[in-house]
Amino acid sequence: MTFLNPLVLIGLIAAAIPVILHLLNLRKLKTIDFSTLRFIKELQKTSIRKLKTQQILLLILRTLIIICCVLAFSRPTIKSSLPALGSHAKTSIIVILDNSLSMDVSDAGGNRFAKAKGLAKQIAMAMKDGDEMAFLPLSAIANQRKRSFSRNKEFLFKEINTCNPAHSTASINDGLRASQGLLDASLNIHKEVYLITDIQQSQHASILADSLELFDEQTGVFIIPMQNGNPTTNISIDTILMMTTMFERGKSADIQTRLTNSGSSDIRGLIISMMFNEQRVAQKSIDIAAGTSMTVTLSSPPTTTGIIRVRMMIEPDALEHDNVRHAAFIIPPPPIVGVIASGSSAEFLRLASSNAMSSYATYAADQAGTVNYEEHDIIIVAGALNRNEVSRLDAFIQSGGTALIFPDDRFEPSEQIPTLTMLGLAPLQVQAFSERSPGLCTSVDKQHPLFRGVFKGLEMETSLGDSPKIKKALTGGGGQSLIQMQGGSFLTEVRRGEGKLLYCAVPPSPAWSSFPFSGLLPTLLYRAMQYLSAKEMLTSELIAGDDAFTIIPTKAMKSPDQMVRISDPKGTESQVQGNTVPGGLSVRIGRLNSPGVYSIRSKEGESLTALTVNIPVQEGHLAYATEHDLLKAIKQRVKQPSSVQLLNQSSRIGDSVAKAKVGTELWRLFLVLALCFAITEMVLARRVSTSTNE
Repeated sequence: MTFLNPLVLIGLIAAAIPVILHLLNLRKLKTIDFSTLRFIKELQKTSIRKLKTQQILLLILRTLIIICCVLAFSRPTIKSSLPALGSHAKTSIIVILDNSLSMDVSDAGGNRFAKAKGLAKQIAMAMKDGDEMAFLPLSAIANQRKRSFSRNKEFLFKEINTCNPAHSTASINDGLRASQGLLDASLNIHKEVYLITDIQQSQHASILADSLELFDEQTGVFIIPMQNGNPTTNISIDTILMMTTMFERGKSADIQTRLTNSGSSDIRGLIISMMFNEQRVAQKSIDIAAGTSMTVTLSSPPTTTGIIRVRMMIEPDALEHDNVRHAAFIIPPPPIVGVIASGSSAEFLRLASSNAMSSYATYAADQAGTVNYEEHDIIIVAGALNRNEVSRLDAFIQSGGTALIFPDDRFEPSEQIPTLTMLGLAPLQVQAFSERSPGLCTSVDKQHPLFRGVFKGLEMETSLGDSPKIKKALTGGGGQSLIQMQGGSFLTEVRRGEGKLLYCAVPPSPAWSSFPFSGLLPTLLYRAMQYLSAKEMLTSELIAGDDAFTIIPTKAMKSPDQMVRISDPKGTESQVQGNTVPGGLSVRIGRLNSPGVYSIRSKEGESLTALTVNIPVQEGHLAYATEHDLLKAIKQRVKQPSSVQLLNQSSRIGDSVAKAKVGTELWRLFLVLALCFAITEMVLARRVSTSTNE
């Protein structure tokens, strides 16, 4: 037995009052005058015993009246039902509905989520007067939506009917913790928690990952598993990986995706398609065995610049939500290039330059002071600069700019070391070779984005092919060597602040080497333009429900305006005010729940970056724990393991809920008993008074 108002039990102390009064009355001596002693003999011993018995009965009745009244106000309950005199114990009910995407599977018993909502409505229908219920889908926890108890069945039905499978979900453990918080605020002693779930392995693991003990002894926990055999066919797209690192318009982009068959049947002839900006650009037919994963690479050349929205998709199966996955990459517009060079270096650079530039302007070395670096995307320098100009160039690079640096063939290598050192290229070393034994390039880093895919077909992994013949060079340091030569680094990459530069050890003229006559110079210029103008951050990938924010580098912002335009996957556009932070513009977008690509552009319409949102990978892996495993895990988390029960979804859940109701309130019974004792006491007290007078 439990008490809803246990503090009232203090009133049981009042039950001692009749006893105290009875004892005090026994101590009072009453003098009775008799005219003769013969009246004493007429008083029978049996009458005296009867009077004492009646007084003791009165004492018991009066004590019982007080006890029953106190017990009635303390609202005792028992775990059973009594007819007539008992009353239903008010109950606080919580229904936790796992509305993760894996619940939207159709199996032999139909759609699991539709059945789960029907069971939740049956639980609401079984509510009695005074009961309250809170409907708690896991997505409400992920979205930080507060829930509360309600006695209005129509409101609860509306909540259940409008609940849908959510891309953003929380774990069952989060649902149990949220339920504990709701029940702590409930005034009802009887509490029930109903968990409706398909028992995915990931959800089962989340329960065991926490050690917090939940719920008190008066809380019943009921598990309703939504399983009716595993689906025979389900393929999920797990990841998208960009194999190409420098995207160019008209050049093939290689994109790899990973698929998993979590069903029980082998799949043959599955069609996987790749879309660029909603246009199908590639597809492939694959076979994938049950319980295995495989990777597939699709290739296609993008035909536009800006943000390219990628969508991989396969044919419908048991769970359609995992048949699509999104990605994005950015193809920048042709760069604006400024060249500072004199003499033959300027001429050879012009001849070898690529047409993949929107603007190409040449300045003589002595005109470097007139160059506005901020108006250019890339600066090429092949002329010696004074210290002031090098400082200005370095500031441009560190603020996010890029540059390609060559020595000046008009000066000796040693004379250029002081200024080049200011760009972070130390240590610089002068290399000299003879005509008969010129210096050669020995190896190239083919894994670097600058050269990936350029030197195909060469036997050695680091082979460069035909090397220019080098008479003298000023090899660079301070960064990553991309091409090695005898005595040092021929091509070096150096990171400076938010920008970067490439340094070549020889000028683009024949004064120091045969470099301008080799195929390496035009290749280097073309690839350098693509690499240096490429966006550092292709995209950011988020999971549905994540709080999204990004930092746009200062160099990417062409105007000081802090307002950016964001387009969601449906094309709806909104404007967000960014905040200036060191290194760029911080843009907080908020919680993103819908999968797809979110494009971020400047107010003028220039593509800045993109965010891709996808569903959690584990939602597509239909691996389940058993009912026994879930029951065991929940029992480890509650204070009263015996209060955890499994309910069968195939039976009438309303009947099961009615049987699970914990108890009856007995306050009416105790009030009736107190009334009966009071009537009996009144009748008996009148008789005792009459007998005493006689």
